[in-house]
Amino acid sequence: MANLTDRAAYLRGLAEGMGLDKEKNEHKLLLEMLGLMDEMAQKVADLDADVGELEEYVEDLDSDLSDMEEVLFGDDDDECDCDEEDGCSCDDQEELSFDCPHCGKTVLVKAADIDYDESPVCEYCGKPFFVDVEEDGRDE
Repeated sequence: MANLTDRAAYLRGLAEGMGLDKEKNEHKLLLEMLGLMDEMAQKVADLDADVGELEEYVEDLDSDLSDMEEVLFGDDDDECDCDEEDGCSCDDQEELSFDCPHCGKTVLVKAADIDYDESPVCEYCGKPFFVDVEEDGRDE
């Protein structure tokens, strides 16, 4: 962006070298346009610097998120000891923990036992963990 500010300064220097008179209408117009170009070039340079800072910030956030994902989820390839030719069942054996919103008890459910068309049911109170939502947005 220095190129824009440099070019605006060059034009300003040319105008000063020409000895433009601020009192003449034609010269007044040119000088105002040059002033506007100076301001615009400076604003663009400021915006470019801000975008550069934001890019660095987003890259840092992305890196931090990747680190958190690694800590939370680990490397999935290392966890499975199954023979891939026979099919992997490790994910099916994983137990998921649900806190019942009705009775507050914690229930462990195997991933393979979950019917994704229906909400898991609490083994203590018999109520579903998740409330069904009708298409119009109201709870059933």
